[in-house]
Amino acid sequence: MSDDLVIHFASNSSNQSDQSLPSKIAKLEARMVGKGSSVTSQANSWSAPAMFGAAENVAEPAVSSDSDDDDNGVEFLIQASTQKRRKLEEDNSSTSFEHVETATDTVKKIVENTETSKVGSDVNKRKQSRRTGTNSGRGRGSRVSDQTKLQAVPVSNGLFDNSYKKLQDGLPKEQLGHDGQTVLEELKDLKDYEQQTKPKRTKIISELLISVSKAERQEARMKVRQESLRLGNVGVIRAGTIISEAWEDGQALKDLNAQLRNLLETKEAIERQRKLLKKRQPDKSDGGDVEGGLQEEDSLIQDEIYKSRLASIKREEDMIMRERDRYELEKGRLIREMKRIRDEDGSRFNNFQILNHRYALLNLLGKGGFSEVYKAFDLVDHRYVACKLHGLNAQWSEEKKQSYIRHAIREYNIHKSLVHHHIVLLWDIFEIDQNTFCTILEYCSGKDLDAVLKSTPVLPEREARIIIVQIFQGLVYLNKKSQRIIHYDLKPGNVLFDELGVAKVTDFGLSKIVEDDVGSRGMELTSQGAGTYWYLPPECFELNKTPLISSKVDVWSAGILLYQMLFGKRPFGHDQSQERILREDTIIKARKVEFPTRPAVSNEAKEFIRRCLTYNQADRPDVLTIAQDPYLTYTKK
Repeated sequence: MSDDLVIHFASNSSNQSDQSLPSKIAKLEARMVGKGSSVTSQANSWSAPAMFGAAENVAEPAVSSDSDDDDNGVEFLIQASTQKRRKLEEDNSSTSFEHVETATDTVKKIVENTETSKVGSDVNKRKQSRRTGTNSGRGRGSRVSDQTKLQAVPVSNGLFDNSYKKLQDGLPKEQLGHDGQTVLEELKDLKDYEQQTKPKRTKIISELLISVSKAERQEARMKVRQESLRLGNVGVIRAGTIISEAWEDGQALKDLNAQLRNLLETKEAIERQRKLLKKRQPDKSDGGDVEGGLQEEDSLIQDEIYKSRLASIKREEDMIMRERDRYELEKGRLIREMKRIRDEDGSRFNNFQILNHRYALLNLLGKGGFSEVYKAFDLVDHRYVACKLHGLNAQWSEEKKQSYIRHAIREYNIHKSLVHHHIVLLWDIFEIDQNTFCTILEYCSGKDLDAVLKSTPVLPEREARIIIVQIFQGLVYLNKKSQRIIHYDLKPGNVLFDELGVAKVTDFGLSKIVEDDVGSRGMELTSQGAGTYWYLPPECFELNKTPLISSKVDVWSAGILLYQMLFGKRPFGHDQSQERILREDTIIKARKVEFPTRPAVSNEAKEFIRRCLTYNQADRPDVLTIAQDPYLTYTKK
């Protein structure tokens, strides 16, 4: 009961126009705090301290009233307040109830809301009948209206299950008291309700996700069909009994190529006219000076016209070449999307399965040699995840299968302990069937660096710098752990971006754990031949002995990444295959890095790349040392 309500009651106690008002208010309060003898048992469901203060403030004026009805009302208020104070003192001395009250604070709001709604509806009925009455009626209505605005806490994520268990395990039932038992019963009911509705909620969420994913699949295929008309498609070529696939350009590329041919023909015609003009130039000794001067001027003007037209053709050629380069990039994206759709159609997981009773598979993100990565939704934690499905070839020997599984478990054991905002998180691993298991990774909705560089081969230095800074922050974390980790496979495809553009390192399949007894020279490389050769340093290609490696491997790889982002190509073996790099010792011969004149790059960036690509391993800085380089440091100007 609010302060203004009691003040109105005291001030109106001598009002002869409505002698029954105090008793009605008293009855209303009785209904709010509980009927009859149940006042004390229900007191804790309401805001008792405010009511105590209000009763104490008006006790004297109320007792001095001459009205019998007023006296009855005041006696009821004093009696109820006294009982509540006594109950509160008992509660304060009871540690068991304090424990219950703390553990069930959230749930009691729901109980209050339920009870208040019942009382509020009753009070609102009275308020409607008293709307034309005294001000005290308006005070009661506004206060009760505030009470009915209490909001229930959503039942989700095991809230009541945890609270119920905490209460059950915390204290014996005999110590909980009547109110504690009531709360336990409420918790149990809510827990049962949650368990009943959870399958329905999961089903609804799954159906919505599947509906959206189907629409995305349909949209992706329609877009591929439209782009195929413009950019081209894969055609089948038959040569005898041999069937092969070849790319056939679309109409847009055909039109550009036709424009280029026309410009080349025009250019050749103008060049021929210029040569004829030079042959027709008159000999000055044959004619008069005036006539010869006029003919010479005409020839010069005509030659200038030809030069101007050739310059215009050159601009048009450059524009068409830029347009064609853009189409080539779009064609590359189209080919990758075609491959993804083909892999998705051929996958046995493309029918929206729910794995481990938790992860709803949606659409394929990409496919590697022995794995598929699906976008999925975690139905327990309610977030998108990436499901990496590892498939063992049924034709493999049992020994090879066990080796692959050991390798995957080793990667999981390394990755699961890594928690850093520039490293993709690994959350779960489980078996699907005898030849398939799954790892659950953090979902990054942006592209990977490889896709970025294919669409934009050269990045502005400002963008390239902040990307390499983030990569080194992840590498520093790996090298400050109690067990240092060498990533060993840094490349554009293993750098992902989230929706905000934050770079995250992933794929620890080739990572090495540096043992404590390893000296400063490094640890032995036992997996020689693995990795992506364009990004590995010279020491990884030593064949006459077992190489010793350290975090300096990752420093070299990061230097290659920065060079590629800035100049649009790798510094060593850019146009060579992995097999040719190995055969021709391309990396072993990479003693000095050369920089193109275009695009323009700062001297600080070039010097940083030189430090990263230091040929001799002993002279190359490790991760923690190179991380102190000023190029990786941002200071407020």
